[in-house]
Amino acid sequence: MAEEEPELITIELYRDALEAEMAKTRLDSAGITSFLVGENTAVLYGTGLGGLQLQVSPTDEVDARSILNDPGPLDSEVTSVS
Repeated sequence: MAEEEPELITIELYRDALEAEMAKTRLDSAGITSFLVGENTAVLYGTGLGGLQLQVSPTDEVDARSILNDPGPLDSEVTSVS
């Protein structure tokens, strides 16, 4: 018997598709698999029908929320490469 996958949970809701994609990319680059629910609907009808739901596995919820809530380094802390 195959082990059942845990149900995904929504950790954030976005009305802006670009913002949703950026959040998903942040999680993916941290090694957290995430999914955007509502992408196809947003392409056809815009995000006014409920927005985009960013979902992760329950085991990744704490780490994912931590990553999304971290604003990152301040501009003054970032060194440019020339």
